[in-house]
Amino acid sequence: MKNNQKRFEERAGTIELTEAVDGAPRRIRVNDAIVAGVINGNGRRYPADVVAKAVEEVRSHLHESAGQGRVIEMLGEAEHPSDKSGRPNLLETVVKWDEISFDGRSVSLGGRILETSKGRDILALMEGGVKPGVSLRGYGESKIVKEGKEKIEDVQWLKLNGFDLVTEPSFVNQALLESKSNNQGDEPEENIMSEELKQLEEKAAAEKAALQKQLAEAQRIAEEGKKAQAELE
Repeated sequence: MKNNQKRFEERAGTIELTEAVDGAPRRIRVNDAIVAGVINGNGRRYPADVVAKAVEEVRSHLHESAGQGRVIEMLGEAEHPSDKSGRPNLLETVVKWDEISFDGRSVSLGGRILETSKGRDILALMEGGVKPGVSLRGYGESKIVKEGKEKIEDVQWLKLNGFDLVTEPSFVNQALLESKSNNQGDEPEENIMSEELKQLEEKAAAEKAALQKQLAEAQRIAEEGKKAQAELE
């Protein structure tokens, strides 16, 4: 990335595991992967025209073969690469997205769970009732705008790299601080740490604890199922 570009990682919308079909990979769908024109929990806004261009860039190359042009594969890892090694890792891939659309308001996704070891673990968790979060991964440029007393990070252009399955929202607090403190003449950082930000921190911590508890319970149920199956065999 160029120096004036920045990474974007955002918690997305709701995820749904579709019904199993014999012989076919399990599919997942996501609604509201990006919602245009609204200020999200990171204090960031994606205008509709920016989202439309980013989605069209992916769609125009998503199903091309290597001989047709610049192939784009939209993949999803188990947690963001930035939360692990820092670089995308093919062996961490758990989902291949093969559908993406934008209706002028929100982006929807469709894809299939890959039968890698981590993909099977994700599927077992979801079948056990655990729903991971979905978080976009991309980069682009943005600027800070003021609307009344509020400062908003408006995205100017966006390059989508993938949508990952995550345990908790990514960069909820860090991005809010960054977006309000990276311009000259901004308020001191101690003034930015508002009551609203403290509430976001508390909410993120509570969501993380609850999801970790669900993950542990789902893993226990999965292990018990494997033992029972082994005994039957």
